[in-house]
Amino acid sequence: METTSRNPDSECRDMESDLVSKRSEKMQEKIYPLVSIALATYNGQQYLEKQLISLINQDYPNFEIVISDDCSSDNTWSILESYARQDLRIRLLPRDFNRGYVKNFIRAFGECRGQLISPSDQDDIWHPEKTRRLVENMGEATLIYSNNRLIDENDKPLGKTLSDSLKGKMIQGNDSRNLLFCNSICGHAMLFRKDLLSTSEKLDTTLYIDWTIAFLAADKGHIKYLDEVLVDWRQHRRSFTAYNRDNTPLQRENRLRIEEANLNTFSSIKGQNQTFSLATKRAWNAWHKSYLNLSMLIFILKHGRITHKFHSARHPALKYIIGHKLKKILRPNYYEKLD
Repeated sequence: METTSRNPDSECRDMESDLVSKRSEKMQEKIYPLVSIALATYNGQQYLEKQLISLINQDYPNFEIVISDDCSSDNTWSILESYARQDLRIRLLPRDFNRGYVKNFIRAFGECRGQLISPSDQDDIWHPEKTRRLVENMGEATLIYSNNRLIDENDKPLGKTLSDSLKGKMIQGNDSRNLLFCNSICGHAMLFRKDLLSTSEKLDTTLYIDWTIAFLAADKGHIKYLDEVLVDWRQHRRSFTAYNRDNTPLQRENRLRIEEANLNTFSSIKGQNQTFSLATKRAWNAWHKSYLNLSMLIFILKHGRITHKFHSARHPALKYIIGHKLKKILRPNYYEKLD
């Protein structure tokens, strides 16, 4: 039997080529770290393709798209399968059972391979430069986020950005107390370091996971705001995260429920401001359960420059002049009656 032997010079050249290739890959990873776009979907067929196209067309050279679908009953899964077959950067996680909005995102985050994670909803439109601009400007920040532009169901701009709506009060820095009642940091506009997820087990205990991630980023590190519009944020009635500052009875009741859920979660997170968060929760609970209790009014008058630094209300303490129960008696239609 004849045997063939490889030329030693050829083997050396192959080894050198492999080393050069590996060095090149490491250099590429250092310059352009892998970004994991975490897309959570559920019955999103109406706007999903436009979002997928905008994700695929990101001009950043090193990203993956990790998708977790929450057992959609419409054509969402078929759309996702079609795009996954066409683009190897898409990793479509197998479907098993319905988790709910927050836990569906947590699942996607857990499957991300990159050290930088960028959450994505199913109905927005990302600008092509979004990922690149966030990475370029992140520096040493734990989390960076951008401004966004509000659009309607037909992609038509509504003539304002989130910054406009919040009167330019966009949160940044490292004081998590600023996030107890206020938030300008949307998940679809953020990029954060993956190791932030290991700092708390409380991600699934609040209504808005992006708010909790922002709180953790301020508490454990630093938040940076990039004043550029990099996302078109779609506003429609079926959106779970649409921006809505309507002062209707339903919205007032919803905001109270969000405050309660956030204070329960944030006060349970061990960190530099846990004692303060617990005191805030006690004052809020006393107001919420009382007919006449001044604890929250006094608390906001004393600490409002911190807790409501980025709040859009001019005098946030006025909300707490009388107890919540008394307010519901004096103004029976002010809050929606929910079961």
